[in-house]
Amino acid sequence: MWSEAELAFKANVEFTDNVRMASNGRVDIEAFSSGALMPYTEYFDAVRGGVVEISQAGGTYWAGKDPALGMIDHASIVIGDYPRTLAWFFEAGGLELAREMYAKWDLYYIGNHMYTYAGESIVSKVPIRTADDIKGLKIRAPEILASVWDAFGANVLTIPGAEVYTALSTGLIEASDWGSPAMNYRMGYAEIAPYYSKPGDYYMGGMGDLIISMDTWNELPDDLKAIVETAARQMAIDMWTKTAYDDLTAIPALTAAGAEMIAWDSDLVSRMKELIAAEDEKLASQSADAMKVMAHLNQYLEDIGGR
Repeated sequence: MWSEAELAFKANVEFTDNVRMASNGRVDIEAFSSGALMPYTEYFDAVRGGVVEISQAGGTYWAGKDPALGMIDHASIVIGDYPRTLAWFFEAGGLELAREMYAKWDLYYIGNHMYTYAGESIVSKVPIRTADDIKGLKIRAPEILASVWDAFGANVLTIPGAEVYTALSTGLIEASDWGSPAMNYRMGYAEIAPYYSKPGDYYMGGMGDLIISMDTWNELPDDLKAIVETAARQMAIDMWTKTAYDDLTAIPALTAAGAEMIAWDSDLVSRMKELIAAEDEKLASQSADAMKVMAHLNQYLEDIGGR
């Protein structure tokens, strides 16, 4: 689901290279950028149908099919930061839970793919400081958070991330919920949308998913399964360190490029987080499996002393 300019796509390529080398060429995965094979919304069914064998996208896009998949993707948003999300995922049963939920769709969940250390940062052509600044704003947002922006009176458009630059430059949208400071900087948004929100005022990015059809997975011998899973775990850790450096260095680079970081009014931050939390609760209430994921996350947060 990533354009070739994105660090996340480069991490996908590195994953395929690691699998190829570790397996001595017995597993050869070719990485394609977002939209190269089909619209990004079709990859879930394409993997299930055998059109493609493996996909890296995000469960938030599949929430309409199964709310539990959206809840898995939103685990990082509920938890609030990547280090504690990694601990939940690898040590507290998160990975096993994700595999349980995806198995119901005949898919094997290989691993996650967090894509921002700093958190999501809204880029915009006009400064956003208070809730009043959002009224009538034309903004790109992911489907699962569209209602949050609707609540502030924004005009929401859901388009792939690869189309954001064109949409901003042509005026189709005035702002975008797309990525972190580094992602925004690398995509050149500062040239046409010079205002960006302070990371942390909005929310942590989703987890992402790396999935393969269960039939394809079961055909692999155990040694190749271990190689793929090990490479996926390495990619998850790498994305933490890579995006940390990426985001930390991008913030001064954006400022030097003429962009302005704006801290949202405290009332806007509080209201935004309340709405996002409510959206997560709403998502969780839509199925028994989604409720199971949320209960697992809440128990984890209780175990570690809260958010």
